[in-house]
Amino acid sequence: MNRQGPQNVEQWIHKLNDEDMPGFASTITDVTGAINSSDTSAADVAQTILRDPSLTSRLLKMANSLHYNPNRQEISTISRAVMVMGFDQVRAVALSLVLVDSLDDGHQRDKLTDEIALSFHAAIQAQEFARKRKCKSPENIFVATLLSRLGNMAFWAFSDDKSIELLKLMNAGEMTEQQAEEKVLGFALRDLTCGLSKAWSLSNLLDESLNNDVSDDPQLQTIAIGKKLAEVAINGWDGLEAEQTIQFIANQLDLKVDRVKELAHSNAKQAREVTKLYGIATASRRIPLANIGLIENDDEIESEQNAIDSDSSSALEIIHHEPDTNLQLTILSDITKAIEEKPSINIVLEMVLEGIYRGIGMDRSLFAILSKDHKYITCKYALGTDSAKLCSELSIDISQSDNIFHQIVKSKKAAHIPADLKQLNATLSRGVLALLGPPPYLIMPTIVRDKVIGIYLADRNASMRAIKDSDFVSFQQFCQQANMGLTFLSMQG
Repeated sequence: MNRQGPQNVEQWIHKLNDEDMPGFASTITDVTGAINSSDTSAADVAQTILRDPSLTSRLLKMANSLHYNPNRQEISTISRAVMVMGFDQVRAVALSLVLVDSLDDGHQRDKLTDEIALSFHAAIQAQEFARKRKCKSPENIFVATLLSRLGNMAFWAFSDDKSIELLKLMNAGEMTEQQAEEKVLGFALRDLTCGLSKAWSLSNLLDESLNNDVSDDPQLQTIAIGKKLAEVAINGWDGLEAEQTIQFIANQLDLKVDRVKELAHSNAKQAREVTKLYGIATASRRIPLANIGLIENDDEIESEQNAIDSDSSSALEIIHHEPDTNLQLTILSDITKAIEEKPSINIVLEMVLEGIYRGIGMDRSLFAILSKDHKYITCKYALGTDSAKLCSELSIDISQSDNIFHQIVKSKKAAHIPADLKQLNATLSRGVLALLGPPPYLIMPTIVRDKVIGIYLADRNASMRAIKDSDFVSFQQFCQQANMGLTFLSMQG
């Protein structure tokens, strides 16, 4: 690499971080941070995903697909998706969807499509061979492989006139891709991937795979297998390079050549199906299949892609969740099923908050826990507006009898707090009002075995939409469901 290379790489990272992919950088950091945290919960992951209605709806759609949910368990909340699919799988799906969104308007669309097809194909090959080898967390291997050409994808999506010059040099066939990249850009796109991985803290596994071309580590070997199979398949599964690669893998894994070939061909077909699930049907048809033509014709792919694009566009236009009676019933049923599986108490609380937030259409929902001396309630979980701030700062002194939260805890009854607190002869401190904003609120005690352990709260403060009586009824239904579930789980020990 010449001396100008690192400077150019840094400039590219800065450009992508601040101008082209800020949403991806933010979401990938939040999701990865939440999942990698030692004290993470389903709510931590849900909070990040639920900020984006489009991401939420598409992730749930994928969570209910046959590929990710072969047992066809109905999943209506992100918290439930984390329970059923696991942190690693939800992370893989969420980051893949965000990546696809971030690259949607690529400047060099044709080249970008090739890169996306290659990356998804390699990721599925690596994931499935990881399962065959019983590697730890195949989903992490999927993510590391998918992002192993992030620099390439980002460049072709957001490149300037340099991309035209680079394409011409690559198509001339007089030098390797890396040589052409270094000649035109002053650095290899692999270096851009390495820089982005460090800048965005993508994953240690990705860093290791980028810096170790030859390794005895099964995870790194599997990533290399996935990448190599996807690359050689471009020139045909019956080609000499593909045969040599399959032979090498068979020796490495101590498997028969025919078995490796069968797995590789099956994985390629699966990669096509998964790539379509992610809403990138144009990339799907560029994943080579063995000995058969296209599964779909171009008209079918274009029609499906238009439908997916339409779904995504309409979801992106949603500013606040609207009340949805059918979704409320589905989530209530989901909570009942989850309780039967005896999950942690936290899972039930998180699912209830998501039901209130998405099903009733509130701007915010939270659970605050009562201190042992019954003098304070402190926010433990929150979804929606300012959720992170509330979880870190909201602590309410309820020792005074005229405090509205004191009254609710003492009465053990739900309340629809009006905008004018004077109607209730109750008070709220300036600090609490500054954090929550002014009423109206919906509040109900969290009761386990006839003892108040905290409160649920919801509002539409951000959108200033009215809270109807029907919303209050629905809110109480969710809270009652939670209280019964928590009581049942506490009795189970």
